[in-house]
Amino acid sequence: MAKYYNKQDLVKILQNKADALGRMPKPEDLDNASVQAVLSYFKKWNKALKTVKPAAVSNHLQAAHNSKKKNHPKPAKKIEKTVSEKKPEPEKNTKQDAVSHGRRRYSKSIITQMLLDEFNRLGKKPTRKEIDENKNLPTVATCLNYFDTTRIGDVWNEILK
Repeated sequence: MAKYYNKQDLVKILQNKADALGRMPKPEDLDNASVQAVLSYFKKWNKALKTVKPAAVSNHLQAAHNSKKKNHPKPAKKIEKTVSEKKPEPEKNTKQDAVSHGRRRYSKSIITQMLLDEFNRLGKKPTRKEIDENKNLPTVATCLNYFDTTRIGDVWNEILK
């Protein structure tokens, strides 16, 4: 039999998890039933997190910060080298680094264009399964993250405006 949650129960679950983690909880930090209950009540994860009192998290972080401060002396002032003594720093290519580690970087506009191209290729909206199976597209979870929603329908509504 399914358990029914009210708002106070859900806020308490999120608050306890935030206190335990010392940060705001992510959906993967909770069990599936709790995540589903939170999302069905609040509709969006960020809306649910707004109910969590950040004081508990910030108190925990402040305590950790203060304990680090006491144990470490202040570092000595950094002496700048002259231009001739400085070694040139290698250029950082974050996009290439991300791809080399098996990760890609996207933007909302890139995801929009990729999904529109797939829409035009198929002649219909691709299903969640079709999106996840296509290795040239970002996963559904990535799309939902960039569009700050939990429903793929909301993503399509925004894309096809």
